[in-house]
Amino acid sequence: MSWDPNQPQGQPPSGPNPYNPQPQATPPQNPYQQPVSGPNPQYTPPPQNPYEQPSGMGPFGAPGYQQSTYGYAPASAPLPLGQAIQGLPNQYLKVTTKPGVQSFAEEQGKADWGIIWIQLLIVGLFGTIIGLLRTAMGMAIATLGSGSSSFASTYAILGGFIGGAASVWSIISVIVGFFIIVGIQYLLAKAFKGEGNFKTQAYDYLLFYVPIAIVSDVVGLIPILGGIVGFALGIYSIVLNVFSIQASHRLSGGKATWVVLIPYIALILLVLLCAVVFVALIFHAASSAPSY
Repeated sequence: MSWDPNQPQGQPPSGPNPYNPQPQATPPQNPYQQPVSGPNPQYTPPPQNPYEQPSGMGPFGAPGYQQSTYGYAPASAPLPLGQAIQGLPNQYLKVTTKPGVQSFAEEQGKADWGIIWIQLLIVGLFGTIIGLLRTAMGMAIATLGSGSSSFASTYAILGGFIGGAASVWSIISVIVGFFIIVGIQYLLAKAFKGEGNFKTQAYDYLLFYVPIAIVSDVVGLIPILGGIVGFALGIYSIVLNVFSIQASHRLSGGKATWVVLIPYIALILLVLLCAVVFVALIFHAASSAPSY
């Protein structure tokens, strides 16, 4: 029976109201059940683990970033030699004034053998200039103190030979010493399961070694104060060296500290052993000498 609009009010309708249709009852939908076609609009995917590396992101995580021990650092690539040289002052300033693993991790992608050799030559040539200047200052002081022209000329000739030999030795010693130190630290880092390569470690090392070496050479011209400042800079370079090993080999702070300190400890023990042997030889010679 259909609903009659002329039916008196107060009485229940005898049928459905065509002007107010009732909604059809639908069975409850399972929110976890996928429909046959199309995605379920009510399904919310679980939150993604922020520490999980997404697929297709490469070995260093997100595109354009390199993964380091303390997060992600913007990736960088080797620059043309001219641009790399121009960018060195800013890199030196960043690494030395903002010490930390992140500073080295952000710059180590620019590692290239060309800029490594350029920095070694810069340190060697600057050390040569400082050595010649120190020799000239010593010659001037000796000349003023002696007042003898013959002595001054002899000292000038001798100082020229010494300065020339020192200039050659400065470049050679910088290069040889650099590869010895970095090579020993590289082997120690690999012994501690380091993941880096020699080129990256060498580049990170030069980022703090070059500015500290230059400043130490300049300040070393000042008596007494130069020695104090040089000692403080040496301690600071050890701290920066630890950060560079952490960044280049992805090692913890403790392991990187041992990588840096073991060569110093071995050198100190070697010096002490040589001193003990030298003293023992002196006592043996004194005790075996004939007495009159």
